[in-house]
Amino acid sequence: MSIKTHNIYLAVEQPSFPGNDCNSHRNSVTSPYLKFETILVSPVASAAEIEVALLAAADLPPHLLSEVGLKLTNPKDGSLLQIGPNINPNTPDTRYRLHVDYGKLVFNSTAFENMEKILGGSAPHEELTHTLDSLKANIKALEASVRQMSVSKATQQKIAHRKPKSRFTATSKYTFSQDAAEYLKQPQFDNWLWDENEMLGLLELMFVDLGLVEEFQIDIPTLRKFLIAIKNSYNNNMRSSNTSLINAKFLQMYGIINATGVVSKLKPIDKLILLTACIGHDSDHPGFNNAYQINAQTDLAIIYNDLSPLENHHAAVLFTILRSEETNIFKNIPDAVYREVRKGIIRCILATDMAKHGEIMAQFKKYADNFNYDDAEHKLLLLQMIVKCADISNEVRPTDVAEPWVDCLLQEFFAQSDKEKAEGLPTAPFMDRDKVTKASAQVGFIGYVMIPLFELVGKVLPNIEQSVLTPIRQSLAYYKDMLEKDQKKS
Repeated sequence: MSIKTHNIYLAVEQPSFPGNDCNSHRNSVTSPYLKFETILVSPVASAAEIEVALLAAADLPPHLLSEVGLKLTNPKDGSLLQIGPNINPNTPDTRYRLHVDYGKLVFNSTAFENMEKILGGSAPHEELTHTLDSLKANIKALEASVRQMSVSKATQQKIAHRKPKSRFTATSKYTFSQDAAEYLKQPQFDNWLWDENEMLGLLELMFVDLGLVEEFQIDIPTLRKFLIAIKNSYNNNMRSSNTSLINAKFLQMYGIINATGVVSKLKPIDKLILLTACIGHDSDHPGFNNAYQINAQTDLAIIYNDLSPLENHHAAVLFTILRSEETNIFKNIPDAVYREVRKGIIRCILATDMAKHGEIMAQFKKYADNFNYDDAEHKLLLLQMIVKCADISNEVRPTDVAEPWVDCLLQEFFAQSDKEKAEGLPTAPFMDRDKVTKASAQVGFIGYVMIPLFELVGKVLPNIEQSVLTPIRQSLAYYKDMLEKDQKKS
């Protein structure tokens, strides 16, 4: 049984701020223009989760939810719509209008300038000083919302040597330069340097570069709609706070198969399974793991009978998107091929359930020494292993690229553990803020999960030692040093 989700098509009012300088004060708002967006609504989502999705559609981060107001209206009669999972589905021709009331974040520029003049004279009045400080804080908050996840100048300078010399050719917004295309094939690819729309362009480039568009007659407009629908299916919790898309798991997969050269040994259908599975492997993730779902007896646990509830849900959301005519990139594939692709994608997504890690590792060990690319079961298990590697491959990237995601993931773990304690549910020590540190968590995970996984798959994938395992071991050394320093402090 799958949860039926549906698209909500939006026309988002976008305020136009005077001036183009991100550092200038954005003090007033002129007439809005409209931006078309689509969000995917699940019946098990909360009203707050829908509101966060609407914020994302308006290019605003979730922390501003308490600072702004959201108003959704039906353009036919101007009626207000209740924001929640029961919003009626609409069409691209009947888009609901989303208005954002910036409240305290927007104010009159003249009043601000006059106040500056007053305070610039004699000793400032205490009340005026407080008001000015408040206004300046609001300016910073608004600028932060505009920049969202942009990388600081200091970070950009630090990692400038990893950026390709150019990123786009002059012919099209989403036509990437050859330099960027080659950079994309590196497992150390820095996803933080690319914005959301660029990441969608990179995904499209992968479908083309792997020969999937031609082989499976994938219509480009349909592919773009599919990628946007997938993007919108990722929730704004810690796990998907980098909608620089999906924390680049598909990028890691693409980098691994290119760096190891295994891409040349895979058939087009194998590549289609890998890329689609990596794109959808965390769709509609609620931010709480399987243990919580099962112990709290959530709807997902009930629907999937406690059997990999999250992974089953991710696959169901993915195929729900693929079932829609306008986002079905498989519509030109023969039925027999589709069944094989669907089987492979589901197996790969279910393999990311860490409860099955030992079982899959044990099975692959049986095949590794005498691996046969012509054996269907051998091949499918290899695809599962590659997706598993991509799923936990964060530490293949340089520390300044990987560590921000570690911080996000720890916050998600801690939030779950806090919730479990409040609800009287069992907790896991590695998710308890009182029992684990970043360094101790990373040393254990990298040493006992990551390295054994990559070493095992390295028996089949050539060249993995230099391109993948070496940076992982460097990351382990980094966190061991951090752990030693922590222990000395305590």
